[in-house]
Amino acid sequence: MKPVCLVTGAGGRLGQALCADLARDHYVIAAYRRTVPKVASQLQWPVRTDGAEEARHSSIHCVQADLACREDIRRLVEVAAARNGRIDSIVNAAADVRFHGPLVELWESGNEVVTQLAVNAVAPVQLVSAVFQACWKDQSEENAQWNRNLVNISSVSGFYVTKDVGQAYYAASKAALNTLTMYLSLELAPYSVRANAVCPSQFTNESATQHVVNAVRRLITGNETGALVSNVP
Repeated sequence: MKPVCLVTGAGGRLGQALCADLARDHYVIAAYRRTVPKVASQLQWPVRTDGAEEARHSSIHCVQADLACREDIRRLVEVAAARNGRIDSIVNAAADVRFHGPLVELWESGNEVVTQLAVNAVAPVQLVSAVFQACWKDQSEENAQWNRNLVNISSVSGFYVTKDVGQAYYAASKAALNTLTMYLSLELAPYSVRANAVCPSQFTNESATQHVVNAVRRLITGNETGALVSNVP
């Protein structure tokens, strides 16, 4: 029986690459907000009238969800658990990657910066919490057996201050995600669940994206916890 991995941000470049790679040996729940993932899922199968059930056997099942909405997170977890009976890994790849300019102009900006912090730092932890309460809380033995874990996609921007690029809010959200990942590793350890983050610089082409995918796969299948992996492009 294959493990089950929940991937957010599945409609983006990295999310689609993660889904395609993990589907080789996982059942994947691919969560997307607007852009439908271009992967072989139940959404790609034509409607059949002869009783065939190809979609049931697809390794990737796409679910539309806005992770800024608590009810969508609840529904996503319910769908994932109902379809496969469990959730073994989470890859939080959804992110708001916009740069919002200088801090001194915050007074004149809208709520975009608050939304960015919520999407990049708060929503991933809310999802982990929802999965923990629904699937992991009372299953320490099963958690160890299935090597259950989460991987947050962060950024090296969370480690450094970079002048004159206007990425302060984005960097702060990733710094927060890094810290929250470390706290999750401590809180989840007694339940035999691991928590790590991958912190790439950028992945604007296929080769760089694959490096990030490989790093995520190593963390999912390994035994590390509390790691912030930055030796990727």
